[in-house]
Amino acid sequence: MDKHVQPQLSPPWITYFNELRNSIGADPTVTVGPLIPTDGSFIILVQTTDVEKAIALATLLKPTVQFGNVNVTIVVGVTGDGIVNSIPCPLDAFEIAHLFQVALENNLYFEQVVVQQQLPGGANVVFPVFAAKVIQFFNDDISNLCQTFTEVAAKVFRDVMNDTICGIPILFSTSCTTSTESSQGEETVQNKDTDPKLFY
Repeated sequence: MDKHVQPQLSPPWITYFNELRNSIGADPTVTVGPLIPTDGSFIILVQTTDVEKAIALATLLKPTVQFGNVNVTIVVGVTGDGIVNSIPCPLDAFEIAHLFQVALENNLYFEQVVVQQQLPGGANVVFPVFAAKVIQFFNDDISNLCQTFTEVAAKVFRDVMNDTICGIPILFSTSCTTSTESSQGEETVQNKDTDPKLFY
């Protein structure tokens, strides 16, 4: 056995595709894929049957991601009806929050979106809030016993979505309420003093 073998991962564009598929694709109305090779780069197709949802996704998802000399372009379309474009600026925090609500309302990980000031007296920012769950998929990672990618849901959504839109920060957050399973069934634990002040 070669002592110089190092832990390896799937190529980063494969990992990114799987992050997108297992986050945005965790919605019965959204299809992610396939990953289409084009001249050394890739296109990922995201499709939904709803025009409003498609436009919201096109506005919120990162349009391109670069891995060295490999570009990955994300294209959003309506099933059977072509590609849609993102909404141009200007957009305010509440309009962006509405886009998150439309884009993610059927997503298994999405809980709510909150608009509030990040600091007292500051401008409003947008907090998309996701369940306190992990997203996990096979990733050829031999440094992990199960060879998987494992990350908290909010972090995966942050990887695939814009973190600033029209100059407004998007702060991807994990729910203030966590669910744990006990021998008596499912128990909900509420963390104290973590409730946001302004809900969308």
